[in-house]
Amino acid sequence: MKRLENFLAQQPACALLEERSLIHTASGEIFLDILECGKIIPSECLVFNREKLAYFFLGRPAYKTSIVHDPSFWQLPAVFFLKRPQNLSPKRIHPFDSGALHSDRYRQIIGKLKIEDFEIDPTWQSVSKLINYFFGSIDEYQNGTATSYQDIRNLIGNETSQFIPLALAKLYNSPSNAEIDDRVKLIEFQYDSEIELASGNLAAVIVCKEWLRDPSIEKKLSNLGCEIKSYPLFPLSSSSYYSKIYELAQDIK
Repeated sequence: MKRLENFLAQQPACALLEERSLIHTASGEIFLDILECGKIIPSECLVFNREKLAYFFLGRPAYKTSIVHDPSFWQLPAVFFLKRPQNLSPKRIHPFDSGALHSDRYRQIIGKLKIEDFEIDPTWQSVSKLINYFFGSIDEYQNGTATSYQDIRNLIGNETSQFIPLALAKLYNSPSNAEIDDRVKLIEFQYDSEIELASGNLAAVIVCKEWLRDPSIEKKLSNLGCEIKSYPLFPLSSSSYYSKIYELAQDIK
């Protein structure tokens, strides 16, 4: 049962949120495949019964690829900032990283709740309601500043049947730790169709600067018709690059 969606459906309609990019982070090993075929292609997902899905987060490049302690440039993240698709509907939308719930990383905070309880309708109106209720504005969402648990509890009052929104507020207000990172406060989109990277569909791409030394790759990126940003290669663990990627992403809508 979509308990969260049922709750949101009872909330008043709100203005559609200001547009923010849907962000897909790929490991560097498949960056060139995406660039050469001009598409983000869904791949088999073990969480959702081996369905072929492509994952995006709304607003921030939070997905973490596998940590490599001494990475080469092809082992570092490549980040695609997709403008809101006009001709494709998401297969599912969740208010956080569904994989973390599946692997029980949220169990100590919200117990054994089911992912279906948190799924919302794949519409921008539902997304706007979610952000309006649990963050107050798109800017607060972008900054990861959730409405306090106590404020949400006060709004819900004595309706103890609405424990799923309370669980989400508790999760949104939990501090980060080894099990929970910033993906807990980001809305996850799943697509089961190929996403064309045709001119006009992308807002930006962030890649390791080493890729741009190859004129053919630089030309393919330029042909996408979007902003290209890059970060240098350092003798650092791959996990150390995310702060730089966040910095580069700050002014990308």
